[in-house]
Amino acid sequence: MKSRALIALSMLLVSATAVASELRVLRVDGGARSVRAEAAAPLLPGNLVLNGDTVTLTPNSRAALQLAGAGLITLARSAELQVFDSRAGTPALGRFKLLSGTARIDSRVGSGRVPLDVRLNVGSLKSRIYGAEALGANDAAGETLCLLAGAIEIQTSGAPDRRLDSPGSCLRRAPDGQVRELRLSEDQPMRLALSSSEFAGPELASSNSHPSPTPIIAPVSKPGVAPTANNSLTPVASLPVAAAPATAKAGSWTVVVLSLAKREAVESRSQALLDQGLPAATRQIEVKGQIMYRSTVGSFQSAEEARAYAKTTLATAGIQGWVSPL
Repeated sequence: MKSRALIALSMLLVSATAVASELRVLRVDGGARSVRAEAAAPLLPGNLVLNGDTVTLTPNSRAALQLAGAGLITLARSAELQVFDSRAGTPALGRFKLLSGTARIDSRVGSGRVPLDVRLNVGSLKSRIYGAEALGANDAAGETLCLLAGAIEIQTSGAPDRRLDSPGSCLRRAPDGQVRELRLSEDQPMRLALSSSEFAGPELASSNSHPSPTPIIAPVSKPGVAPTANNSLTPVASLPVAAAPATAKAGSWTVVVLSLAKREAVESRSQALLDQGLPAATRQIEVKGQIMYRSTVGSFQSAEEARAYAKTTLATAGIQGWVSPL
């Protein structure tokens, strides 16, 4: 009887270990759920995503997840992400598979300034994203991984392993099985994937409570803009930051496309918009005592004008944003 109790307790402990998780939901825009063993539950901010779960998003939804209290995993475009393992440690470890949609991984800073170690499989492309930022997409164009900052290693079945260390470089396995390199700046599907991975809505607090190293995020330039001789895009200089007034002036409105506590990432986004010929700027605001940075486009006399601009010019370019007073 005692041995049976011990066996039962051991099985319970193993089961608990199997579902232990360090992956927490930061924010959800739209419909999302977690699925485990045929059972589904709504994905809500503050929830833990258990090991073995599959996170599923409805079209036009977004979700932001945090691994071990640091890093950021952003899902979009009907994403389906299988969670195999998420645990704290030095470094913290995450193992995921992107079945469909878009996933953006920022593993540059973990707890105690030790980078996160994230393994992301996009279809048959198996990547290690250690202290780097990458964008993955699994869609009609194929299975694609792009480097945004740092360097990543990619294993490909039936093809030589690759290492991406030039920001803006990508590797894609097309539906016909062919593997080729491409540039994020020249590929419209991945440009749209990048845009979809940025939240449009109220501020998303920085996922990293510790100062991060200066990231090297390549600006997304216009198609036809040639990369530099070393096949990488030239890092942008810091843009001037316009401080937002405490009280907005009457009749002064803009469209916000990105708002984060990370100045460098917002500046990079503003530069990308400028490269597309859009009147972008980086602005500094304070939200509940925290300094935030916004990438904004345009200055309009009314909210209606700003909203119309967002629905026409920006929507045509695949850019989403929300209207806010200056």
